[in-house]
Amino acid sequence: MSSGFYAECLEEIAQLIRQGRIPEARTKVDTELAMPYVPSDVLPALQDFDRQLRLIAAENRKPGVGVMSLEEIEEGLKGDREHQLQAVDALHGMNLRSFLDLIRAYLETDPDPLASALLIDSLIDQQIGEELTLNRDGLCYTFIPRYQEGAAESDGFLQARALIREWLENENPSLFNLCEQVLIREAYLALPLGFEEAEGISLASSCVHLVYCSMQDEEGWHQFASQHQLENVNLFDLKSQFI
Repeated sequence: MSSGFYAECLEEIAQLIRQGRIPEARTKVDTELAMPYVPSDVLPALQDFDRQLRLIAAENRKPGVGVMSLEEIEEGLKGDREHQLQAVDALHGMNLRSFLDLIRAYLETDPDPLASALLIDSLIDQQIGEELTLNRDGLCYTFIPRYQEGAAESDGFLQARALIREWLENENPSLFNLCEQVLIREAYLALPLGFEEAEGISLASSCVHLVYCSMQDEEGWHQFASQHQLENVNLFDLKSQFI
């Protein structure tokens, strides 16, 4: 295990699950997976917890079984990141058309980037046809979910994923997994916007650069950029490093 911190973190998640404190475990896993860098020996354990929690959530979403009441969801959406994530997770398995007034009010209040991104992805998945507005960091985005691409559907994302796979999947699988993880998170955080195909190489390069920087290996990045002729590629300021 990479450090005592991660050993304690994984044990805490396991204990939360054993105690039935599923929303807290879900938030803990989401928070750790949202980090720009997760050690390669820790990532599989977090992914296992993620799959386990998804199965538990699927069971809890059977008809007649509710994880949170409407009042609890409303309060959660007004809370900090942890509470917003819990509320959004509860909404994920519901018919969002029945909660559009609540969702509209939430998206207009400059919500947590990760929680709002996950909610927008659910809105897109359910093909919601109502116009919604997202206020984020002083900017206003008006969109209709049914006409938006999902997080993993834009041409730029697909191009970036193909490049990262070409560069790293065989040469350095651990680095590939980390870079792909950053890419997926970045695609979510960009919602309701996507990436153009022409942005693919900048997006892919930026994800690799962020991982190298997170490992404090700037020299490794320069060697990588030289090897793949990326020295003159414009790098994006990825949102992942700010959440």
